[in-house]
Amino acid sequence: MDMSRSVGVSESPFASQRIAVDQKRVETLQLPYRDFRELSLAGENWRKLPLEARRQFRSYYFFNPPKWRVWARRLGSAERMEPSFASIGAVRSGTSFLSSYIFQHPHVVLPLSKEISFTETMRDLMAHFPTLAEQHAAERRYGGAITGYCTPVMPNPLWIFLAKSMFPNLRIVCVLRDPVERAFSHWRWDQKRFVERKKLDPHWKGFPRFETLIRTEQETIRAGGMEVHAFSGARAGYLRHGIYAPFLRLLAEQFGRERIFVVDAAELFRDPGGVTKRIYGFLGLPQIEPLIIDEQNSGPSGALPDALRSELTEFFRPYNEATYEIVGKDFGWGTAYTGSE
Repeated sequence: MDMSRSVGVSESPFASQRIAVDQKRVETLQLPYRDFRELSLAGENWRKLPLEARRQFRSYYFFNPPKWRVWARRLGSAERMEPSFASIGAVRSGTSFLSSYIFQHPHVVLPLSKEISFTETMRDLMAHFPTLAEQHAAERRYGGAITGYCTPVMPNPLWIFLAKSMFPNLRIVCVLRDPVERAFSHWRWDQKRFVERKKLDPHWKGFPRFETLIRTEQETIRAGGMEVHAFSGARAGYLRHGIYAPFLRLLAEQFGRERIFVVDAAELFRDPGGVTKRIYGFLGLPQIEPLIIDEQNSGPSGALPDALRSELTEFFRPYNEATYEIVGKDFGWGTAYTGSE
């Protein structure tokens, strides 16, 4: 079965109702990224204080909403919607970009935060989702209402077991990016956000270059050892994040292939509107035309040397072939560089 096609979904009973994307919603979706960029560039803590104060009262967050907001929602007695879908992938695969398209749909009632930690308590987790009153308001206004979340959980298999036990009817959209491009993008992201600052301290002066780190990780994976963990994403290395087959195999075993929709990140970057409309169909949503928007969470630019790219392409080849077999589609990774960040 081709897991990149929409299957097993009947047309929404509200498909005939005329709805469209609300520009104000798009602005709401983009605002957390502006906050994130401003905080990242603020430097000294005293410069961050007014930005943090303003951030306390947003209606929607990129990730890590203020803890007091979650606690306040948890203490409330209101019943909340259960998520109908989760959009997942490895970090730096396009999960944030895709979320800004999925969440444009008027039937999708926004959670408090795009990313929700799956290791929190059930009360904390449910506090992120809309109330049933918000659901009913959306149903009256637009004719339907679902909610969900978008979190880069791969390749951690624990998410699969916990999600299955909590929400067994979840539909899952899974974004997969060429592992070579993803690994280098992940490295550049961590360098900008973490390593450059840490290397100001002598303790971190010996942190290896990308070439050294990923060659060490290749040997470690081949030998069955533990690699150096990336600073962001799951507790795994830069290459391990791109070995998708074991996660996908377990995901299909637990949820069934008909509940999984796989997206090639390269196609998403090329044709976000077309990919998003197929996902709307998979989620049982009436078709609308999403607004084409700029990438809000792009990473630092950089060029991977051709020789190292070829080396990594060969390393990932057997793992990619295993992924193609599970998904039922050859994405052609390693045959052409897209240049996306």
